[in-house]
Amino acid sequence: MHAAEPSLSAADEQARREYAEYALAHQGDVTRGKLVFERSAGPNCAKCHTVDGNRRFAGPDLSSIGDKFELPDLIRSILEPSATIAIGYGNTIVQTDAGTTHAGVMQRVTAEWLELLDENSRPVRIPASEVVATQESDVSLMPAGLEKSMTRDEFVDLLAYLQSLRQELGASASPSTPNEIPPCAEPVQFVPLFDASLRFDHPVWIGRFPGSDRRYVVLEHAGMSWIVEKTSTGDRRTPLLDLTRVVRRGGATGLLGFAFHPKFNENRRYFLKYHVVEAGQISTIVEERSFAPDFQRDSGQPPRQLLKIPSVTQDHNGGSIVFGPDGYLYIGTGDTGPQRDPRGHGQDLGSLLGKMLRIDVDQTEADKPYAIPVDNPFVDVDGVRPEIWAYGFREPWRYSFDRQTNDLWVGDVGQDRFEEVTLARVGENHGWNVFEGATPFSDEYRRENERFVPPVLSYPRRLGVSVTGGYVYRGARAPALIGRYVFGDFESRRLWALLPEGRSTKEIVEIGRSPTRIVSFAEDVGGELLMVGFDDGVIYRLDFDQVDLTPLETRTIAATAEQSPVLWRYSLESPSENWTADSFDDSNWSLAPGGFGTTGTPGAIVRTDWHARDIWLRRSFDLPTAPSATAKFDDREFALRIHHDEDAEIYLNGVEIARLPRWTSGYVEIPLTAEAISSLRAGRNVLAIHCRQNNGGQYIDAGIVEYVRPAKREPVSAITE
Repeated sequence: MHAAEPSLSAADEQARREYAEYALAHQGDVTRGKLVFERSAGPNCAKCHTVDGNRRFAGPDLSSIGDKFELPDLIRSILEPSATIAIGYGNTIVQTDAGTTHAGVMQRVTAEWLELLDENSRPVRIPASEVVATQESDVSLMPAGLEKSMTRDEFVDLLAYLQSLRQELGASASPSTPNEIPPCAEPVQFVPLFDASLRFDHPVWIGRFPGSDRRYVVLEHAGMSWIVEKTSTGDRRTPLLDLTRVVRRGGATGLLGFAFHPKFNENRRYFLKYHVVEAGQISTIVEERSFAPDFQRDSGQPPRQLLKIPSVTQDHNGGSIVFGPDGYLYIGTGDTGPQRDPRGHGQDLGSLLGKMLRIDVDQTEADKPYAIPVDNPFVDVDGVRPEIWAYGFREPWRYSFDRQTNDLWVGDVGQDRFEEVTLARVGENHGWNVFEGATPFSDEYRRENERFVPPVLSYPRRLGVSVTGGYVYRGARAPALIGRYVFGDFESRRLWALLPEGRSTKEIVEIGRSPTRIVSFAEDVGGELLMVGFDDGVIYRLDFDQVDLTPLETRTIAATAEQSPVLWRYSLESPSENWTADSFDDSNWSLAPGGFGTTGTPGAIVRTDWHARDIWLRRSFDLPTAPSATAKFDDREFALRIHHDEDAEIYLNGVEIARLPRWTSGYVEIPLTAEAISSLRAGRNVLAIHCRQNNGGQYIDAGIVEYVRPAKREPVSAITE
C-alpha cells in the first residue's frame, strides 16, 4: 500500500555524511536559520511544524526542540527522517473502496469518519463507510533528501535556529514545580548486574523470580523474553518465549509489560502486555501464560487473552502491568493519541484508554475472562467501564507500589510542556487532557464540578521529555534514601530522588546521569534498585553506597553575563606574550561588558558585539580567602563556567586552566584541576581568555563558580547480599 523509503545511492550517502560532518564542525546563525525554516523555497519546515504550540500541524511542534535533542540527534532527524519518527506523528495509510489511497498523520477518529493531516498539514476527512483498510507506515511524511534544498551553511543555520527553540521558564512556586533540580553531593554509581557478555537487544523490562535473588526475566522491545540466572560459574540466559513474529515493535508499542502471578511458585502463571497490528489496526494485548513444570521455559500452552484494547494510533499505550498488594492486576493504558488527545480519552469514562484499570484474574464473570473487584469505584455505574480504578492519564509508562505503604506511584509522560509524577488512588481524576501536569491545558472535556488531582511533581521539558517511573527506595544500603521516590527521564538520562510530603514534593535532587536512556526500573529481593539501559542493552544495579543527597549550593566567584553586565578589558590586536599574567598592564585595552559575540548565537547573552577573528579578554575578581590546594577533594569544588564559540584558551593568574576546541551550544561547567585551584589567592585574581573565530557565529563569556559540598562522611557499610 505504501512504498518503503528507497535505498540511497552511494553518492547520496556520501552527501549525507558530508552534511553531518560539516554541521558538527561549524556553528550556524540563528537569524539566518529562522529564514531557512520559514521560506517556502527549500526545506519549507513551516508548512508542517509550529514553534508556538498553538496549532496542530502534520509534524510535531518545535517550540522546545532545543531542550529535547542534542545536535547529533537534530542532524539525524533531518538527514534520516524515517529513522526515528516522533511518537504521535507516524504515517497512516488509508485505502478506500473507490481504490484511492490517502497518507497522513491521524488527527481524529469517530464512528462516522476519520481525519488525517496530509504532508502539507491539510485536513483530509474520510467517511468510515468508505474505509477498506488502514495501515501504519514506517516511512515518515517528512521527505528524505531535504539537505539537497539547502547549502551546507544553510543547513547549519537551520540547526542553530532549532537549537535556540527552548521552553520559556515560568515562576517556580515550590519544589513540586521546579525550573531547576540541584545535583547531589555524591551521585549514584551504575554497576552492570550481569556479565559483560550478556547484552540485550533494546531491553525494556526486568523482574526477579518470586522468592529468588539469582533468577530474572528480561524483556526485549521486539518481542523476545529471556530467563537470566546468576551462578557461581557465570551468568547465563535461556529463551523464555519468542513473540518477535507477533509483536508490533516501534515507538510506544512492542513487548512492554510482564507480571508474575502472586502465587506464581504454586501455579506457574504469568502475564504479558504487548501490541499487535491486524488489518492496519494496532491493539494492546494483555494475556495469561504459564511456565513449564521445571520453571525453565514457557509451557507452550495457548495463552488466555484477558484484554484486547484497540488503539486510535500508535501513541501512548501505557507500558506496565503490575499486581497490587490486594492481589489484583493493575493495567495502565495511554490515551493512544492522536497528540493532545483530541477525543478526550483520558476523561471518557466509557473508554478503557487513558486509565488505570484493575481486574481480578482469578475469577470470571458474564462474558469476561476476568472479574471486576467489587470495590472498584465505578461498579454498576451506567455508561462507565467497571474496570476503571483511576483516570485522566496520558501515558502511564512505568508505575509501582511502595512495598511499605502500598501507595501507587505513576510516571505519566507529558505532552509539550511538563512531565509528571503522581500518586494514584481509587476513583481519582488525574487531569489529562484538561490539565498537563499542574497547568491548564484544554477545557474541551472539562466537566462541571469535577475534582482534579494535581501531581506530586511536574517538571519542565528542559529537564527531561519522557518520565520513566521508578520505585520508593526501601533497601538497606542507603538509609538516607529510604522513603524517597527514585525515578528518571528516558531522554535526558537524569535520575532523581524525590522526598514527598503528603501529595507534594518536599525536596528533590538529581542523583546521577545514566550512561544510556532509561526505560525501566526494578527492585531486587532486598529492595535495592535496578535500571534497564535501553540503548546499550545493559541491566544496571544502582550502587547507592556512596550517595550523599545533600544538594550542592552554588556560589558565584566570578560572574558571567548571565547574571549582570560584568566589565572586561579586551583587545582585538595580538598582545605581548605576558598578557595572561596578573601583573600585565591592560589599562590601554578597551572596556566593555561581557559576553562578546554576534547576535543570534544559540544560547548566548550578547552584551558587546564582536566581529573580528580573534579577541583577548582580561578581568579581575576578588577572593576573601584562598582555597586550599585540596579544596576539590574536601568540602568545596570549583568549576569554570563558560560558553565559547569557537576555540578558547583560558588562564587563571597566568596558569592555563583550559584549552577548548570548537564550541558549546550554551554554558557548560568544567571542574578546575588541583593546579588551577592552587593558583587562586586571597585578594585580586585575574581571568584571561583568548577566543578565535573560525566559521559561523562567535561568542565568548566565562566565569567561575564554587560548589559547596558537605563534609566528607564515612560511607555506609554495604549489606552482604
